[in-house]
Amino acid sequence: MASKLKEEIKTSKSVAKKTKKELLRLTRKERSMFGELAKIEDDIQDLQKKLFKQEDKLQNLNEQIKTTSQKHQVLQTEMDVITSNLSKMLEALWPVHTKRLEDKLGQMEGWEQADRKFTWLSSLYSDARTQLEKAENQQKLILKNLEEQRNLKNSETEELQEINKTNDNLLENKLALLSGIRKIRAQKISREEELKDILTTINKLNYKLKILSSKKIAAHKGNLPWPVKGTKAVSFNPSAKPPVRGIGLKTAGNMDVKSIFWGKVVHNDTLRGFGRVVIIYHGYNYYSLYAYLSQSFVKLGQEVEKDELIGKSGYYPGIKDTGLYFELRFHQKPVNPLKWLAH
Repeated sequence: MASKLKEEIKTSKSVAKKTKKELLRLTRKERSMFGELAKIEDDIQDLQKKLFKQEDKLQNLNEQIKTTSQKHQVLQTEMDVITSNLSKMLEALWPVHTKRLEDKLGQMEGWEQADRKFTWLSSLYSDARTQLEKAENQQKLILKNLEEQRNLKNSETEELQEINKTNDNLLENKLALLSGIRKIRAQKISREEELKDILTTINKLNYKLKILSSKKIAAHKGNLPWPVKGTKAVSFNPSAKPPVRGIGLKTAGNMDVKSIFWGKVVHNDTLRGFGRVVIIYHGYNYYSLYAYLSQSFVKLGQEVEKDELIGKSGYYPGIKDTGLYFELRFHQKPVNPLKWLAH
């Protein structure tokens, strides 16, 4: 029995060692995941700062776009005015130009008149060319501003998409880590409970081994086996009249009576008022008494083992049925057996 308990303790300790290693591994993994989570939290905070800056930047971009649109409206208005002026100038120049081609200056009255017409035409052509160049420049400015506006919108959209993508990735990683940590914690709790149960088992096995290896009855108080299978019919009451120094157990017929502990038979005979009685000395001034036996299977001076069969229960006059009267004494003083027997 002791060797079996030792083997069970050895096996339990081995399992406990493996469980502790697993707990250590889970704890390290949990710490590592918390480190990753802290880094993600820092990255998210940095991203929040970037988002705030981006919002400011987007606000500035929106103001620039608004300004560009306003410039576009102004330039478009100016372009409309220039176009209108060019139309009027062309309407004025075209008849003169046509007339000039027809007469090739043949109808001119003199050089002074021709000079005035050339000067006037030259001035008109120069103004028309200036207006045309101005219109072309304004058109280029409009196109440039429109291009700037499109670039600003594209830049704004791309940067916003990139920030949102980064934020989504960080949140996804955070959720994955939190889920992983929850699983690790669940595994740790399971392993901790398992380790707790194993250590409890080891303690119980050690206690059983101690009981088996110890021959001091005092070390087994509250865990001694009952001497016979039955029901309590008489209670311990040493102050009663007459005093009851033990307990009476009612049995279903002649049942096996066993020694509650290791010891030596110091009495195996009839005793007035108690029928056949066996008394066993357990050392350290402890005695157990078994009365109203129908038979006894031990001899005076015989050493008995714990749970060894010593006799059969017989007729118990006090309960008018088969049973056993049992006492436990220390220094010949009766003690309450119920405090010593296993519950």
